[in-house]
Amino acid sequence: MISIPAPAQALLGSDAVAHVWTRNPDGSPQVSVVWFIAHGDQIWFGTDANSRKAKNLQRDPEVILSIEDTERNDRGFQRHLVIRGTATIEPVNHDVLDHMAEQYSDLAHHPLVEHNLPNSVMVRVQIDRISGEGPWTD
Repeated sequence: MISIPAPAQALLGSDAVAHVWTRNPDGSPQVSVVWFIAHGDQIWFGTDANSRKAKNLQRDPEVILSIEDTERNDRGFQRHLVIRGTATIEPVNHDVLDHMAEQYSDLAHHPLVEHNLPNSVMVRVQIDRISGEGPWTD
């Protein structure tokens, strides 16, 4: 298990969104933008069980999340965090989704959060590797 370093925890606790990369059946990439939350040393996000993202992860659990920071480093590069991991599809956890809604919208129960949808699932990402450009790789 990879432990999330403190500088990465700070970015993961912000309102930055993640670009989630999965692999389509033909091997091509599929990318989605998601709200997410760091819970312990894992990343969680919600989705529809019938989405391409969920179907891809059920077939191939390898996932990449890219989170862009608002800062640039001293060389002028945009700081970003890349998380490579293994995803598991789980039942909806309303507490986690509500906490995520508060993180992004300051609303305890955002009307668009996945637990309001009939086919909602949670994706739990076990982190295999952290990279990118920022203090989390120093």
